[in-house]
Amino acid sequence: MIDLKARKILIAAMAAAMLLACLGMIPRLRTEQANKTAAFAMEYRDLMTLSVQTGSPAEKIWKEINKLGVIGLSVSEFTGEEISLINPLPLKYGPAEQFGLSSEKLLPDRAVILMDRSLSHFGILYEYLKLKMPAVEIKDIGTGSAMILPGNTSDFKISSFVPDLYGLDFCREQGIPVLFRPGSCPASGASDTAAAFDYLTSVYSDIKNVTASGMIMAGYPDYKPLAEVMKRKGITFSQTEFIKQVGAAGFAKTMYPMVIPLHSLTRDEVISRSISRLQITERFVRAVHERSVRLIMVRPYDLNMGGRLEVFIEDLASTSGSIKARGYEFGWPSNIGIWPDSIPGALACGITLIFCGWFYIVRLKGGEEERVGIRLLSFLILLSLIISAGMWKVSLLARVLGGLCGALAASEAALSALESYKKPVLGAIKGLFIVTAGGLAIAAFYGTTMAALRLTPFSGVKLTLLLPPLLVLVHDLRRRVHPESLPEIINRPAVWGELFLIGIMMLAMLVMALRSDNVSNVPALEVAFREFIERALLVRPRTKEFLIGYPALVFYWYVVRKGWIPGYREAVRIVSVLAFSSAVNTFCHFHTLLSLSVIRTVNGWWLGMLIGVIAVAVINYAVIPMSKKLSGEIGS
Repeated sequence: MIDLKARKILIAAMAAAMLLACLGMIPRLRTEQANKTAAFAMEYRDLMTLSVQTGSPAEKIWKEINKLGVIGLSVSEFTGEEISLINPLPLKYGPAEQFGLSSEKLLPDRAVILMDRSLSHFGILYEYLKLKMPAVEIKDIGTGSAMILPGNTSDFKISSFVPDLYGLDFCREQGIPVLFRPGSCPASGASDTAAAFDYLTSVYSDIKNVTASGMIMAGYPDYKPLAEVMKRKGITFSQTEFIKQVGAAGFAKTMYPMVIPLHSLTRDEVISRSISRLQITERFVRAVHERSVRLIMVRPYDLNMGGRLEVFIEDLASTSGSIKARGYEFGWPSNIGIWPDSIPGALACGITLIFCGWFYIVRLKGGEEERVGIRLLSFLILLSLIISAGMWKVSLLARVLGGLCGALAASEAALSALESYKKPVLGAIKGLFIVTAGGLAIAAFYGTTMAALRLTPFSGVKLTLLLPPLLVLVHDLRRRVHPESLPEIINRPAVWGELFLIGIMMLAMLVMALRSDNVSNVPALEVAFREFIERALLVRPRTKEFLIGYPALVFYWYVVRKGWIPGYREAVRIVSVLAFSSAVNTFCHFHTLLSLSVIRTVNGWWLGMLIGVIAVAVINYAVIPMSKKLSGEIGS
């Protein structure tokens, strides 16, 4: 006869959810395994600088660094200010009066490019500018031609309008893929920008990828014309991680699925934070291995005076070796393949949501061990199917329920583990099983290709972190796990210890929620510690799991078995919930390889449990005996 106790039904439901989730993630796993080609790219201008500094031909340097994974070169458009300062091409740029062109119809500060008509680049540049800014006028001056731009020099100071033709020539001659970086130019509309780019790529077919330069995406806010040209020619777009550029995110959505994530470190960041070469290597390796980034922008190390090429080659060898050791190869990457949306994933989420929600209500009533009738079980299964269908068909419903699904799974995992103080090993395994099943369900349904490219953010991230502690607190007050009920707590005078703990916990939860998306504001000491753990375990577990949440769970089991601090156990329970909230949140990072999310969750679990056991052992066999001994000596 089938045992229909509520607790066993929940476990069976979560097992079914895990099975469905694994089934639904097969296409994603196959796509992730096929997407193993990465590339370094560097600025063409950096290559030329190294050539000048070393006296070695750029072609020779290129062949050497190409063997170490530098597959492409980044070529930019120059702004008026850059042309004035470095004069990168055989042309002259300045106000009309500088060239004796000012008149009543031509203001003295009108921006002008003067170039010899006999030069090979003249026709290309004039055609490009005429397409980009149809109002450009041309006037012959001797053997040269003045291209009169539609604006004054101040208008073009930070506007990008002249491509680095030397860089494009070099790449064409060497057969190097180009990552082209067009900048914004207010004098050029979206259609004109697209037409100019279409022409440029017809001349330089080595342009394989585009990424935004400066603070504004070229052609913003009308993405369609440029995107159509790029898609027609098979040119991908790269959105730089952690860099906020106006229009870049919107353009990436328009370019979907032809998007390749890119990671770059700016010179300012390296210098201001004194980032070491080892830290840069580890950061690049994590970007490729953990966040599915396939283009890495590299540059010679900025804090090394002298010997820049030698240091650069050493760093490339170290970084490429580490990336290859993780199963990747170097070549020009393609955009990730599209995997289908997962119906089994929707079913897994529906089951997780309904059965964890139902069992939470059962817990509030104290009916965990009660038997469940066939009629109720059938109703729960039917409701799971209805919710799954609703999430599959109605995107708004899916967005609303995603965070709730994760929060309920984390809460149930925490409560299952916390109540198992008599059988802690079983409780630890049960908690890991439930939280993994819930996390996999979310990953299977919400981890779409667009989500993996960070084009559609998961709206439930904060809810999965903040709601579980509240649900556990409500449960504990309702079931009198805490010795006082909510009315009793409200009616009695506040205890300073409780207020202090509440304040610390609220502050910790706020910091955790604010830092859940990236690590841009993490202190340098913590960064160093994280990198040490990364080197030791290959996949770093999350700090809030192995240093806070799981050790707190072990400590809770210890104090309950000893019968200690009944008035303060609730604080320990709430802290332990953070481990399970964080574990579910790990699976919400859809850009991370699924296998790494599983390994990270397991690493956090066993390491946190081990740290907790060691801490409890120290307390039990060293701290307490020592305190008793000291107390006895003082009393005597």
